[in-house]
Amino acid sequence: MRLSQHFVSGGRFAQLASHILPGLVNRPIEGAFRDADWSWNGRRSCLLLSFDVDFPEDSDALPRVVERLDASGVLGSFACVGRWVEEYPEGHAAVVAGGHELVNHSYSHPELVNAPGRFVSRRSDLNERRWEDLSLVERADEIARCQQAVADRLGVTMRGFRAPHFGNVDPMPLYPVLAEQGFVYSTSMLSPRGRRMALPVVEQGVVEIPVTTCPRHPLSSLDTWHAFYARKGWHQDDFAAVLEEQLQRALACGGITNIYLDPKDTERFDFASFLAYAKGLGQDCWIATYSEFADWFLQQDQA
Repeated sequence: MRLSQHFVSGGRFAQLASHILPGLVNRPIEGAFRDADWSWNGRRSCLLLSFDVDFPEDSDALPRVVERLDASGVLGSFACVGRWVEEYPEGHAAVVAGGHELVNHSYSHPELVNAPGRFVSRRSDLNERRWEDLSLVERADEIARCQQAVADRLGVTMRGFRAPHFGNVDPMPLYPVLAEQGFVYSTSMLSPRGRRMALPVVEQGVVEIPVTTCPRHPLSSLDTWHAFYARKGWHQDDFAAVLEEQLQRALACGGITNIYLDPKDTERFDFASFLAYAKGLGQDCWIATYSEFADWFLQQDQA
């Protein structure tokens, strides 16, 4: 077993150890990109910027996020929950109107809970069942119901999927379900757990695009929950700097930065500055939606 895989499978102790010695996990990930020696649509690196619209409060923030993205000329991918699309359609409609992508994130987002001392939603009727406790049939129904809700309310057929709490789940059983329902890609795997580490792969006809982990805490996804809530927030004061550090890391190893932000938390750091920094990389970084990336990747895989 590779050392990095030992950390991935070793539980809380391994995770804490990886925070102390991040290079033990980071080096194999960076090495996988270097060994593959990919050019991402002719660019040295790639940024896939996504947003998880988990709570109603995230739906409220969507028009502001879209305004920031439009001002910077960046397109994003928004993982949406079917019931919130039904109940808060205006914000999701703003995403579509801005030319951004919607991603299936299940109908009710199982294991969505209030966390006193961190974040408490205005809604108390959240689905607290664990995604992994659902049968495969129930999970397939969650995916199909979300797909139908978005088609009915917004006239959009989503092409990709992200599992709720994907860092703690095994996406492998879902690939046949996703293929049967016509999905092109999934982004439901943390990069250290990927079959080829952080490199995208085709699993049973579906492109899996691993999610980037924090360069300083490499078994935790690089997201706003990690930055502002987990263990009282790992990056309360320097999140924008960590994001820029990751973009430079990807540039150095020829890799991908696949991150997600919670819309409600984009006001907690200098989001506009991060977008400007990413755009400033110019020809060194391909900024793409998941659909754009998956279509390009499939062409390379079939060549």
